[in-house]
Amino acid sequence: MTPRPRPLYVGSPDTEDVLVAELRRRGDAVVVAPGFVQSALRADPVFARCVLPRPIRVQADSAAELAAALLALEPAASFAPERIHVFAPELPRSGSADKGAHPLARDAESLANTLRKKAEGRRAKGKAGPPTAHTLRVALVGPRTALASVDLDAGGAAPDALVAWPGPFAGGRAVAVEHARDAPSSAHRKLHEAFAWLGTGPAEGDVAVDLGAAPGGWTRVLRDAGARVVAVDRGALDEGLQRDPQVTWLRRDALDVDLAALQPTWVVCDVIWAPARTLEVVARAVAVDSVKAIVATLKLVRPVDFDALDDAVGLATGSVGFAGRVKHLVANKLEVTLLMRRG
Repeated sequence: MTPRPRPLYVGSPDTEDVLVAELRRRGDAVVVAPGFVQSALRADPVFARCVLPRPIRVQADSAAELAAALLALEPAASFAPERIHVFAPELPRSGSADKGAHPLARDAESLANTLRKKAEGRRAKGKAGPPTAHTLRVALVGPRTALASVDLDAGGAAPDALVAWPGPFAGGRAVAVEHARDAPSSAHRKLHEAFAWLGTGPAEGDVAVDLGAAPGGWTRVLRDAGARVVAVDRGALDEGLQRDPQVTWLRRDALDVDLAALQPTWVVCDVIWAPARTLEVVARAVAVDSVKAIVATLKLVRPVDFDALDDAVGLATGSVGFAGRVKHLVANKLEVTLLMRRG
């Protein structure tokens, strides 16, 4: 009997050591390529962007042959275009600069387009059944070499389904908006990415409390979405935001704010605090009935305090009435984002 392949967890090369340590706390972990860690553990690691539950290596002599081989992995499945995820490996950071595109990024995009067209052609010719819950995940690690896996999304019936992994993005990388109107900082990228993971964002009629708002990167995103914002920070808020009639600046410590009195629908927090203080504020937000979503950044240092990380996961996933998770996002450095949505 052929042993079932072990899951392959995909993360950032910059935090590969942390992903390995996180997995080794409960099982084994072996680095097979920069940012790719294999383990027998079936879980939702914080420092993994996504997972290939049953990975196999696929090689071919041409792009067309590679596409055909990938589609043959599950002949009975009819892949919907949005369930074909192809991605190139992630590059490490170079100082404070943004990560550039991987040399294989264009090849990955081309392969994804080819796979989608072939899948649609199969369906048009009646050679495929109705769309299934299967997702084809492909990491292009060479011009004609891929690590691929066919799996079921959350709620599927497969015995090896990772129910904590809806995996809506190729490579687990949400496409973040790279620009926010008059953004006073680049921190807005983290919040845009968090909205993508939550599957929702604030809108007209929402009241958002931005804890640790200065200089106003997240406040600008919230205002652009239509929310009224209470920006809390002892530091100076961007002058343009100070003049915005829909922004109230509270110049005080974030821990001194009575969230229940403000009745927010969104609470976001990007304060440089120890994780325990951030989790204290998140717990307060969970207790406010008006709050429907929470985004909070947990700042970390090496060696990572995994007990604090466990506390964050427990709060995100165990709070009554909320669905949540904790993830290391593309825009994060050595920090993670706690994502929670009521219901």
